[in-house]
Amino acid sequence: MKQLKIAYFNQLGRRELDQAKTKFEEEYPDTEVKLISTGYDEAFEKMADGEADLVMADKRDEKDDLEREDLAQVGVMAILPKGSYQSGIQMVDKADLSDMTCFIVAKPEEEVAELHLFKDLYQVKSPFIASNSVEEAALLVASGSGYFLINEIAADLLKNDSLQKLFLTDNGAPMRQTIAAFYAEKNQTIAKFNEILKKEY
Repeated sequence: MKQLKIAYFNQLGRRELDQAKTKFEEEYPDTEVKLISTGYDEAFEKMADGEADLVMADKRDEKDDLEREDLAQVGVMAILPKGSYQSGIQMVDKADLSDMTCFIVAKPEEEVAELHLFKDLYQVKSPFIASNSVEEAALLVASGSGYFLINEIAADLLKNDSLQKLFLTDNGAPMRQTIAAFYAEKNQTIAKFNEILKKEY
């Protein structure tokens, strides 16, 4: 049986990937889709080592040596302690959060990549503290000690009544994250999987 190995950045949420995997395997029963959950940099390392045919991640710095197909644009959300802003408010500007601690969800080996995203690419001015998992960050935020950022798809999976979810803006403009598929060279299998996955977003 053929295999399509996909390394995906574990903070994107995987509901869409799981749905695409099911549909793809129904349509192509001779190919098994293997999903590998990793950190951002590790996903690309797996591809370089031949352990993955395809990487699903958010678009950051250009990876010139790889082909890329954009799959979806999703909003970035700030997860705050409940009651930080009155109900009915749906957005918060990143400038308004600069005095609060921003928890970076990253294992020690992933901290540099995530810090680069928030500090250099998103230009967030808050002080940063690393947190090992979304669950840990959610507990810290619920206790009133800061906020963290994830995309709206992953935010949907957070079921915690002591948190408030607001779309993040930059001078009033909504901040967006582009989810993309990266690969060394496109083949029919990759093209078909991307096509199915695009419909899931």
